[in-house]
Amino acid sequence: MKRFLSLILTLIFLLSALAGCAANPAEEAADPASPADTPAGDDAAPEAAPETEPAYPPDGLPDDLRFDGTTVNVFGWSGPVLVEFYVDEENGEIVNDAIFARNLAVEERLGITLAYRLEPGAYDQRNDWVKALSASITAGDGAYDLSGGYSMAGASLASKGMCIPLNGLDYLDFEKPWWPASLLDEATCGGKLYFCSGDISTYMIYYLYGVYFNQDMLAEYEDLENPYDLVQSGTWTLDKMSSMASGVYVDLNGDGKKGFEDRLGYITYSIYVDPFFFSCGLRTTEKDEDDIPYLSPLFSGEKAHTVLEKVVAMVDGEGCLVGDGSPQIEPSYAVFKEGRGLFCSHELTYAVNYLRDTTFTYGIVPYPKYDEEQAEYVTITSFPYTLYGIPIDARDPAMSAAVLEAMASESFRTVSPALFENAFKVKYAQDQQSSLMYDLIRSTVSFDFGRVFNNDLSGLTYSLFRGAVVNKNTNWASTMKSNEKVLAKQLEKLTKSLLGD
Repeated sequence: MKRFLSLILTLIFLLSALAGCAANPAEEAADPASPADTPAGDDAAPEAAPETEPAYPPDGLPDDLRFDGTTVNVFGWSGPVLVEFYVDEENGEIVNDAIFARNLAVEERLGITLAYRLEPGAYDQRNDWVKALSASITAGDGAYDLSGGYSMAGASLASKGMCIPLNGLDYLDFEKPWWPASLLDEATCGGKLYFCSGDISTYMIYYLYGVYFNQDMLAEYEDLENPYDLVQSGTWTLDKMSSMASGVYVDLNGDGKKGFEDRLGYITYSIYVDPFFFSCGLRTTEKDEDDIPYLSPLFSGEKAHTVLEKVVAMVDGEGCLVGDGSPQIEPSYAVFKEGRGLFCSHELTYAVNYLRDTTFTYGIVPYPKYDEEQAEYVTITSFPYTLYGIPIDARDPAMSAAVLEAMASESFRTVSPALFENAFKVKYAQDQQSSLMYDLIRSTVSFDFGRVFNNDLSGLTYSLFRGAVVNKNTNWASTMKSNEKVLAKQLEKLTKSLLGD
């Protein structure tokens, strides 16, 4: 496994380098043989250049597919300030301009006009968003051709029977790389898929989780290994992170207790402890042979108890602190930004919003594995990504499907490269190894049915583990005993709803 991970990272680096060489016009001009290179009198036809796979695979939409100037109405959501659906004009910012160009390209390609209605729909407004769109759909007036909701809201819309199953519709090809296989596998129930996401949502990338580390602070301690090397060797584990975080604490303000003003080994906020559960190979649900979800034995098992104990021991240890409650959000974010934290777990948006002007060098790695025997690193994404669906009263589901496919494929070719390659991996990556880690984080993204549909499961599939860590309650058996029956009943109800029973 260590050799495998090393090879993967090496291949990523080599492919990036080769892609950079191929994109150099000067080198491309120098490659073809000149006439002087061909022997005089040789009438043989020059050898044909070998065929190569296109850098960005095309979608399967017909070249002549047009919808005669139809206005395609999208009911979306507003929340974070980052760009997701559309922009009014180009402004020189690479992601902004890529989204503008994407929408224009899709409109021109399909002969449509995209019209967006964005309503507040983040976590606190998610249920109101679902009610507003459900009321329109129930009225049956065909007002919206597509829905795009905050993940919890998008999943709830489907569970309420407001979305058409997407699999089987013309034009959607879920084998294409712009649709992440893990989400599509996990989101189905009885073979029915009601929503999709991926490159069509910039938030899918913005809100991936990772662990930042202060490279300058790391260099001060001869006994601390470089997380980059640990990831590559397959030895970046929860125990390793915990041991590294435990020995750098300094009581800077001299008050005799650890706090946001001190030098800390690990700092985070409560919502960022969720990924430890999944990065250690745990899950909340599994599927039977009929694609019907059930509570995973791993959810309540001994390994979950052990992971909880390890995470609690880490955050309760010397120099580690988890902020919880709104007054602690900014102070907890500031510790790492100000160079006083060795590790900080957060979303990729942290680099965009907080680390533009740091005075130290930072790096980023995936969340750690459970142990060295675990085959792969596992990354999850935070909840603000967008789930797209087609309302049951949509005027022309085939047209809606074509627009989804065109938007996703165009995003894959233009928006994601602008965001990932030129923003995160250049603007916010301070070295080549950080860029490779962004690739690894993105390639290991995973989803869990219980987490996707957690809004219909009382939020228990994320709040139980998070709450146990924050409250330092390691009696996982008791926690699950108190909630397992409720979860099982809610999961059964959700399954019936999705199956249309």
